[in-house]
Amino acid sequence: MSITCTVEVKGHIIDSLTLAKVLDIITESGATHDTNEVSIGKKKEEASSARINITAENREIMDALLEKLKKQGITVIK
Repeated sequence: MSITCTVEVKGHIIDSLTLAKVLDIITESGATHDTNEVSIGKKKEEASSARINITAENREIMDALLEKLKKQGITVIK
């Protein structure tokens, strides 16, 4: 049975390529993602954020994936 989790990543996620890295990690793990909220700062000093729904095949895959994503600065929402 699949499991879904919502995460958020904030900061300079575009210019630092953090958002791209997070999406790559999700895809490489075999999970799928749906980005439902993205807010991009209009000036260089403004932060950006993205909320991403992740679906994995099972709890073990999701737990391993979340550990990798936490190293990229994500926060688990639910």
